[in-house]
Amino acid sequence: MKILTKPRGAMASSAIAVLFFLIVNQNNRKFKAKNDQNVTEKTKKAPKKVGVNRDFLAQCKKIFPIIFPKLFCKETGLLASLAGVLIIRTYLDIWFSGFNGMVVKSIVSRKRQDFINLVVFTFGLMMWPMSITNNSLKMNISALSLAIRNRLTKHAHNQYFKGITFYKVANIDNRINNADQLLTQDIDKFSDTLSHLYSDTLKPIVDIVLFAMKLSQAIGAEGPLIIIGYFVSTAFGKNILYNHFNIVEALRVISPPFGKFTANEQKLEGEFRYTHSRIITHAEEIAFYQGNKREKEVANKSFDKIYRHVQQVYRVHFMNGIFDSVLVKYLATMTAYYLLARPVLDPRYATKYMGEFSSDPTKIMEDYSRNSGYLVNLSQAIGRVILAGRDLTRFAGYTSRVAEFFEVLESVNQGRYVRSMVGKDSNGIANSEKSKVQVVSKNDLNGKIVVQNKIIKFENVPIITPNGDILVKELNMVVEPGMNTLVTGPNGCGKSSLFRILGDLWPLFGGVLTKPSPEKLFYVPQKPYLAIGTLRDQVIYPHTSSEARAIGFNDEEIFKLLEAVKLEYLVVREGGWDAVSDWADVLSGGEKQRIAMARLFYHKPDYAILDECTSAVSVDVESIMYNYAKKCKITLFTVSHRQSLFKHHEYLLRFDGEGSYTFGKMDHPDAPDPFGFSHGKSRFTEKK
Repeated sequence: MKILTKPRGAMASSAIAVLFFLIVNQNNRKFKAKNDQNVTEKTKKAPKKVGVNRDFLAQCKKIFPIIFPKLFCKETGLLASLAGVLIIRTYLDIWFSGFNGMVVKSIVSRKRQDFINLVVFTFGLMMWPMSITNNSLKMNISALSLAIRNRLTKHAHNQYFKGITFYKVANIDNRINNADQLLTQDIDKFSDTLSHLYSDTLKPIVDIVLFAMKLSQAIGAEGPLIIIGYFVSTAFGKNILYNHFNIVEALRVISPPFGKFTANEQKLEGEFRYTHSRIITHAEEIAFYQGNKREKEVANKSFDKIYRHVQQVYRVHFMNGIFDSVLVKYLATMTAYYLLARPVLDPRYATKYMGEFSSDPTKIMEDYSRNSGYLVNLSQAIGRVILAGRDLTRFAGYTSRVAEFFEVLESVNQGRYVRSMVGKDSNGIANSEKSKVQVVSKNDLNGKIVVQNKIIKFENVPIITPNGDILVKELNMVVEPGMNTLVTGPNGCGKSSLFRILGDLWPLFGGVLTKPSPEKLFYVPQKPYLAIGTLRDQVIYPHTSSEARAIGFNDEEIFKLLEAVKLEYLVVREGGWDAVSDWADVLSGGEKQRIAMARLFYHKPDYAILDECTSAVSVDVESIMYNYAKKCKITLFTVSHRQSLFKHHEYLLRFDGEGSYTFGKMDHPDAPDPFGFSHGKSRFTEKK
């Protein structure tokens, strides 16, 4: 085989380097295009730059006071404890380097008893503190991560469940699409990354200080200064090239934006999780439509986005890892070999050293083994500090996600909502190019809410959706106790919107709304919510058993409520009040609706909003429940088209679907026309 000469070898190496760069550059271009496509798929607005920058520092400034609320707290105690364990670990590493040198010396000198004493007795004794320290380190890191997660999760829950913020985040403000992902996975990964980042940064810094001191004592101060100088010059060289020379494409290989990659990956993971969550929620409807193939396509498409993104990230990690290995590991190893060999091979230092120990080669081996341990640990420590920058950019990605979530929660709690809406062209067809962002703040909400029991009053109240669609320009009506009102109208006319405004779910854009306090107004939907808990919990929700007993409701009183809705058999069938089941699957549609009515009778409000809440109940049981509600002196606000319900109401609120409405007392409540528009006049007397 012909061996390449030095010039030819250099040319071959250069050609390989150029080819390697072209491959890397092409991969980066493809990745950037796909990454930008994923980011801008839903909105044309440029996202915030994710990385270790001014925004990142501002986000940390907001998040860290949540994690560390005061100087002396559990979390700062864990930081101090972890720091102490890390220092102990470094001293044990120093001891082990010296111990390893002594073992090598005993082997080279063939001193069997010294070897046995070192390995069996000395190491047998020291393995216990080393094992305890190593596992204490793992435990402290895990404990710190858990404590951080606890702080952030509790803070997020406090904001998320403040009033009905959880509803507004999901239905009014659409900046956050996957709150469940943020509350569970993103906060967890943020906490885990932060705890490891602290450990992986502090430990190398301690190692650098202590191993540099030991190495200075062994081979002189020049040794650690040379190795430290190499790493510092490498780091500064990358920074200078990146910021002052026009070779950005090349430097992207060395310093890719891992923070942006991490944030985008978490976003795509959230979308994939939402896809499956949505399928579980609507499983019955999908099954009826035989939509399994369509949903599989949607789920696969969502996962393919993750697959392509992660695949490209792995390639970038591969390319970046090659440069990191060469710069941080192998070139540093070459420098370390020189420093270790210098006392023996360099004439400037070998004369004195060899003059002292030439008669004892075992001493040379001991020094080499010990000093190599010092150098390896020092080099690894400096390398970890440099590579911590990469971990910091990943951490910046999680920080961006968590900080944005907290920012949205704070914004919504202050009454500020942001919605990105797809515009329409002149033909009324959706056009993403005409997308716009709608911002609603307290300054835009000119409505006034007056809390007053025993009355519901709308004065010039517009019914406007969060998207800005005006369903009714001004609504004026008064519902006093005993004025049971039926609400009718075509789909999308404003029936449910009216109750969302009444229940504070939607913002009040104008007028004056007078209504009872929240505990005096109760809502019963068509699909009742069934809580996690016992059969008793389903009736008294959201109260607990202790709260129910405090207001005089024992199991006998609750049983009377089940009798009122003809569900008394449930207690025996399900195995008692303390039975726990997946009630959404156990109960039939009619049973769920009757449970919801029993819940209404338990709370016994002044007013009840009934939104098609008896659609799965027989007419005779429906009549029994409505009569019981009147017996409890609950004023009913019912949305329904069932003719059987007209006899239980005295007033009719009718929307025409074109922005107009009529409200008044019914003349013939037993058999009215639900809409009346086909007759040219209504069958009720309008109330003035």
